[in-house]
Amino acid sequence: MDSIGALPSSANDSNVDAMFYYLYKQDIRRLSALGIPYLCFSIPWSRVVPFGVAGSPINTQALDHYEDLIDEAIANGISPIITILHYDLPISVSYSDPRFSEHYLYYAKQLMTRYGDRVPYWVSVNEPNLQPVNNALTNIMEAHANLYDWYKHELGGKGQITMKFANNLAIPLNTNNPADVVAAERYQDFSLGIMSNPMFLGKQIPPSVLKTTRIPISPLTETQLKLIHGKIDFFSFDPYSAQYVTSPPGGIEACASNQSDPLWPACVVTTNDAANGWLIGDASSVTYSFIAPEHVRAQMNYVWDTFRPAGVLIAEYGFPAIGDTLRALDAQRYDLERSVYYQAFLTEVLRAVHEDGVNIIGTLAWSFIETNEFGTFDSHYGLQTVNHTTFARTYKRSAFDYVDFFHGHVERH
Repeated sequence: MDSIGALPSSANDSNVDAMFYYLYKQDIRRLSALGIPYLCFSIPWSRVVPFGVAGSPINTQALDHYEDLIDEAIANGISPIITILHYDLPISVSYSDPRFSEHYLYYAKQLMTRYGDRVPYWVSVNEPNLQPVNNALTNIMEAHANLYDWYKHELGGKGQITMKFANNLAIPLNTNNPADVVAAERYQDFSLGIMSNPMFLGKQIPPSVLKTTRIPISPLTETQLKLIHGKIDFFSFDPYSAQYVTSPPGGIEACASNQSDPLWPACVVTTNDAANGWLIGDASSVTYSFIAPEHVRAQMNYVWDTFRPAGVLIAEYGFPAIGDTLRALDAQRYDLERSVYYQAFLTEVLRAVHEDGVNIIGTLAWSFIETNEFGTFDSHYGLQTVNHTTFARTYKRSAFDYVDFFHGHVERH
């Protein structure tokens, strides 16, 4: 039996991870051999603009590196999807900085000017809706809209631009309890409505948010709404699974008027346990991913019916099995739970497409390779394993099952 990796499972050494920066040509060719047509990756802001701020020096060697990566992908039949900002803000810039849009555009323009002729899809910011609710979210929307206008109208870009949201659908714990229904709606307002209302519908931030006592986010002005509305080509989100939501003790209104309440400002209680005590689905090693396919269609329909986008991209979803890091390599390769997760999820996606009319334009699995997740190697999402001593990659069963699903159920339609 072979073990996977010399580092302890809980070690945090992000300098010794999958080494994609150095092994990208090998990784791209391995993806091409599987028949995977898209690769989504991010480019670190501070690697391209080391000092972070507008007008500061550019690291042209970084731009050269990613140009080679993009060209390698295209040469192997893989279209690149670039995430411009994926959590890795430079230390000199914050979302709440009044000049955030200026600094962000300075960086983003370096990428789009250099690679715009070869990159068909761009993600402006990854999961900004996980940031605390405040006016920084407005800064992010304005930066996205300004970039969209520049790319489409000044650069003449022909690609598509989106912003990627996090969201596990809120399901009322008791659908017959009006308070739980309101709680679920409120959760979705705080999770998606704050940014998606103005971006897709041209509507104000939801009243449930703005009416929360001392909420540090201002209503958008008509000028802001005009700038933000419609500057996004499709809806993109990371719907790993779903969760139950219920009203807090004392009710939502009491919590919403009390800034010291630990549940403020969303003021709802989330749980993975149904009212009858059963888990929402088969649990993973993290709290937000379950094999719970019965809720997938509701997720897709919620987004489609609520925000009416041109299309919906499932941009990230995956399943790290419990105890996976403790298994021998041959057991890790036979990752049946991950295959079940993807196939059950995708089966419901097909139903959403063909029975409900939701325009799902694509799905991107997280992730194509094992990596350091939130400072630990304990949660394995990858379709391939990595030996952290030799950096050898090994395909898993789920990689083949994932590709086979599309060949068997999607391409023929």
